[in-house]
Amino acid sequence: KYTEIWKLNLENWREEKVVAPLRVITEFHVAPDESRIAMITTPDDRLITKEGQSRVDIFDVKTGEITTLPDTLYRAQAPSPYGWLENLAWSSDGQALAWTVDFDGYPGEILVAEWKGATVTVRMLKRPDEIHVAGPLHWLPGTSDLCFIGQQRARKRVECIANVRDGGQGDLRMLTPGDVVVDRFAFAAASKQLAYLMSDTEHTPDVFWLDPSKPDAAGVRLTNVNPQIDTWKLPQISLFTWKAPDGAEVEGILELPPDYKAGQGPLPTVIEVHGGPTDATWFHLRYWIYGRTLFAARGYALLSPNYRGSVGYGDRFLMQLIGHENEIELQDILSGVDALVAKGIADPDKLGVMGWSNGGFVTNGLITATQRFKATSTGAGVVDQFMQWGLEDTPGHVINYMRGLPWERAEAYMKASPAYKLGAVTTPTIIHVGEEDTRVPAAHSRSLYRGLKEYTQVPTILLVYPGAGHGLAIAD
Repeated sequence: KYTEIWKLNLENWREEKVVAPLRVITEFHVAPDESRIAMITTPDDRLITKEGQSRVDIFDVKTGEITTLPDTLYRAQAPSPYGWLENLAWSSDGQALAWTVDFDGYPGEILVAEWKGATVTVRMLKRPDEIHVAGPLHWLPGTSDLCFIGQQRARKRVECIANVRDGGQGDLRMLTPGDVVVDRFAFAAASKQLAYLMSDTEHTPDVFWLDPSKPDAAGVRLTNVNPQIDTWKLPQISLFTWKAPDGAEVEGILELPPDYKAGQGPLPTVIEVHGGPTDATWFHLRYWIYGRTLFAARGYALLSPNYRGSVGYGDRFLMQLIGHENEIELQDILSGVDALVAKGIADPDKLGVMGWSNGGFVTNGLITATQRFKATSTGAGVVDQFMQWGLEDTPGHVINYMRGLPWERAEAYMKASPAYKLGAVTTPTIIHVGEEDTRVPAAHSRSLYRGLKEYTQVPTILLVYPGAGHGLAIAD
């Protein structure tokens, strides 16, 4: 039922049980001096308990005692009690511990616990409004500077907050400037040199190295994992900006064929909708099944919109989606299509739309809102918010966006559900889902298929992948 932490001696291969907290340990980190072990724990192994019942426990190796850090800042005083705790990181001296709390629909935050003797205090760091916090967290070795991945306007960079000690913090410093997308990073303990996994519009992720102590130092590329890409004609990747009906500025990633020139004429165009929705499409070269790189190579334009609810465009932009799902993001995306048509890039008679997870949900909403798309591919998408709340493994997601439980917000649940507008759909649709998907269960896709195939006579195909979960990997 529960998990334990064991220690293995790599010289004599003897093993020793260190701590058994009678809870499920989802993450742990040992302090540098091995005096404490920080653990994120839940009462059982159901994912639903990670949303509002997870906590940070500290095991004292000398005394064998476990203490739980106060959670008021990210539970009672947070905009939602359903935050996810992740990314434990001890400072070099073992007297400060940092971690993140992530919410669906709200900005992520960084928490820091500091010890002064036997006294521990927990506080939330201040962050710039326009930067969304993402893990992992790493302290710059030998300092009190705390570093994380800052997500901002379709870029992801390594950012460091200086002097995070004694209840204060200093300035924010960017270590990896430019139009880059950093997914992981780590410091060499002695030299403080930085290794990071980075991509941009010219290459997929590779390992880079940087000495952050040298001002304006450029990253050195250490690997070329996909050398075949060096021979490709790459898509023209740019940022495309437009105005939504309410005047909000919306941005997306536009990919055009390698040889396309302005004024050459409109192209068949596909709209690719990202999941999350507390996520974004990034400004880099991406090669994957939902069109990035592939469609441009076939002569299509591809727009990946960062609609309302996406991260990296400020807290207000992120939170405007709450209470407005299946509404405001549809307006954002459709106005982006209008802008592409007005620019002469998109052919209004050759439009398609597709997405996975929340992208599938938005796609389901778009084909109920308009008949302008000639084809759609929807993957693992919600059709009914009540069904989603009742079946998925993380229902706090739905509660946040619906602003309450089904019996408290019945009208909102119905309004945000494409199911009640399926009679308006005329777009030929292919539906994909994993048979064992617990995040957006296959019942949604089967319901969508029934509505379109049996009752509206829309050309429809349903593909259910045996044994697959939400990411189409084989489920546990």
